[in-house]
Amino acid sequence: MIRLVVAGALGRMGRTVIGCAERDPRFQVVARIDQGGDRTIPACDVLVDFTNAPGTMEWLDVCTSRRTPLVIGATGHSEAQLARIAEAGRTIPIVKAANFSVGVNVLLALVAKVAAELGPDYDIEIVETHHRNKVDAPSGTALAISDALKPAQSRDHEGAVIFGRRGAAGVRPRGQIAIHAVRMGDIVGEHEVHFSGPGETVTIRHRAHSRETFAVGALRASAWIVGRDPGLYGMGDVLRAT
Repeated sequence: MIRLVVAGALGRMGRTVIGCAERDPRFQVVARIDQGGDRTIPACDVLVDFTNAPGTMEWLDVCTSRRTPLVIGATGHSEAQLARIAEAGRTIPIVKAANFSVGVNVLLALVAKVAAELGPDYDIEIVETHHRNKVDAPSGTALAISDALKPAQSRDHEGAVIFGRRGAAGVRPRGQIAIHAVRMGDIVGEHEVHFSGPGETVTIRHRAHSRETFAVGALRASAWIVGRDPGLYGMGDVLRAT
């Protein structure tokens, strides 16, 4: 049985992970913790972090010192924090994903393929919608989508990605990717990628019906990471292996 510690246990995602783990015979939840509390944790096989960017840094140090595998579902990390996570990956195995949904990770591969085949004559717009309490914008998933798109159309250059528009924005420049963040109600998560070219528009959409889709993916990553060599992995690595 995999002994699991869930960080961010007071949040909606933390509670959902705990609920799914308690129904899964592979797991035993040995501790429910939250950011800013006691960083002493019992012996465990994996720590799942659904706190926030500062919370990740707290538990990163704990997991590194104890050689405990870490699954990171928190988003909004700075470049410096991402560098620290990558460095920790030299000591412990880490799975970090902007989104643990299996469908979203299939979408990431799909949009790269679509972008490459449509070519640079198609404008790309990303629209992400989440509940009113989400604190970071754009979503980590929207950023992951833009990262998947840029090399597919040779758009990996300064200014390729913008976040919304206002005022006299001028004519849309060739090669631009725009991300728009919508925050309202209790929407779990929706992502749309629009490709618009001569005479047509192609739209790819993912809609999460429940937070359980993320929790199930995080548990899949937790089962996979046990016994892995140190490294910084993504959800794609988990899906390819399972």
